Amino acid sequence: MSNITATASEKGIKAKEELQAMFRVEQLPAMPHSALNVLQLDNDLSKVNIDDLVRPIEADPGLTAQVLKFLNSAFFGFQNPVSSVKQGIALVGIRTVKNFVLWKAIFSLIPKTGDSIFDVKLLWQDSLRRALFARLLIMQFKHEDQDLAFAGGLLQDMAIPLLIKKKPQQATQFLREMKEQPEKRLSDLELSSQGWTHADAAEMMCKSWKIPEDLRMLLANHTRIEPYVEQPMDNPVQLVVSLSALLPTVVSNQWHEESKLRYYMNLVFPTQTTLMEDIFAQVDQEFDLFSIVLQISKPKTPLTAMLT
Repeated sequence: MSNITATASEKGIKAKEELQAMFRVEQLPAMPHSALNVLQLDNDLSKVNIDDLVRPIEADPGLTAQVLKFLNSAFFGFQNPVSSVKQGIALVGIRTVKNFVLWKAIFSLIPKTGDSIFDVKLLWQDSLRRALFARLLIMQFKHEDQDLAFAGGLLQDMAIPLLIKKKPQQATQFLREMKEQPEKRLSDLELSSQGWTHADAAEMMCKSWKIPEDLRMLLANHTRIEPYVEQPMDNPVQLVVSLSALLPTVVSNQWHEESKLRYYMNLVFPTQTTLMEDIFAQVDQEFDLFSIVLQISKPKTPLTAMLT
């Protein structure tokens, strides 16, 4: 028994070393300097000079244009156009602008792959749906941190394109297995084969890119559900992000985890019998509001069409 335990421990150490080697700082594309400066600021405007946030954004003309486009999007629906970054921060808050800068930075760093096995454009469609789902679901808890839930849903699978680039044969094999056996989860295949998952890789990327710890933990634990369902009020943001990971993908017309998501939704919200259907409908409606700003194309099949 001790030999078996030692072998398992050795495999765990080797797996961790492999992951660390792949995602150490010098192996990853560098986070834009403007984004790093923004992410280092406190989320509380009372503790931050607003000019400290405005300065790194306005030093990058491209980022300034993207932030203003975001602030003037239909999602916020301001009657009068937002003419400056400073004005926008005062209206929507520092965390919202910080999160947008983070999303755009990470989008720019992820490899633009597109082939018969994997298309990153389709991954972002899934990611935006998960982000909207998590954001809408956290509202049921009367929780204020909608932006964090959105970010957790949006970025939970950000390691997948980089893993495909770094380990193309193994990643392609996983994706083929999932296509042939849609009931299998990617994280289960990864764990049984290599001892770590894309969630572990995302956590490593967050450390290298100095992404805030609250978001890092959401990404690291998004494949785990049971601990958060048992005590939903202890960590509702993690719960909704983990539930969002059960949404169907746009690359398959079959959804094998629908019963699992329904079970958990009924467990957490027993009196709201149509909540999942209602949120799916809202996700379909709101997708366009964000897809234009984040430059994500619209899925061919609405989320509501996946319900049985």
